[in-house]
Amino acid sequence: MPCPLCETLARVRNGVATAAVVADLDLTVVLLGENQGCPGWCVAVLKEHVEHLAHMPIVRQAAVFAEVARTAAAIRSVFGPVRINYECLGNQVAHVHWHVIPRHADDPQPSQPVWGWPSERLRGDMDPAARADLADRIARFMRAPGSCLDASIPGSSDDGT
Repeated sequence: MPCPLCETLARVRNGVATAAVVADLDLTVVLLGENQGCPGWCVAVLKEHVEHLAHMPIVRQAAVFAEVARTAAAIRSVFGPVRINYECLGNQVAHVHWHVIPRHADDPQPSQPVWGWPSERLRGDMDPAARADLADRIARFMRAPGSCLDASIPGSSDDGT
């Protein structure tokens, strides 16, 4: 069975992505998540097919997480969420990817994981134009010099979440 994230990355490389690309970093491609019940939800997808973090050297894991932290810094700057949840699950898609989920002040269940929400709440009601605008806002911040954590220096900063 083909990996759906590998297929998504192939579409991104071929310029026919159906997902909004926020950033193409060294090790990951950051996509605006399909779920926007928490506006700004992004997914950092490892560019190579690896099924488990433990299959990568710790230095590479740290470099991937530096890109996740850079994504979170951009989301924090655009939205100022109360908290950001970081999740690398792999239960449904066996390909290393991180969900970077901003939890906002109007969150209906701030102490609960989002995965228990009804599917329509997870999905949100953002139209395609609003999704594209949102992805662009996060992308612009990630491209701005000095606006995000320096992904080349793991441990150089902490966004406090």
